Amino acid sequence: MRDAFEELAGKKVTVFGMSTDKPETQKKFKDKNKLPYDLISDPGGKIAKKLGISVRGGMFTARRALLFKGGKLVWRDDKGATSTQGADVLKAIAAVKEK
Repeated sequence: MRDAFEELAGKKVTVFGMSTDKPETQKKFKDKNKLPYDLISDPGGKIAKKLGISVRGGMFTARRALLFKGGKLVWRDDKGATSTQGADVLKAIAAVKEK
């Protein structure tokens, strides 16, 4: 997502990351990886569970990308790979626009 951030922002897509880590840990991760988007701390996994993301052992079970339009979930990638996730989201945006 980091590498596709500018293009996503240009399409008015809000990008954020979420983990069960504490905000202090997330800040270190964000700074180290030069992430241009915000990270949301969800220590109990309550937000994740509402989005249908499983939490085991206090951690999310996999990386995911979710795309919402008008407050509705229109696409999800449950096997998100860090290296392709930004490109995958851009393809999903194009597909959603075609519908």
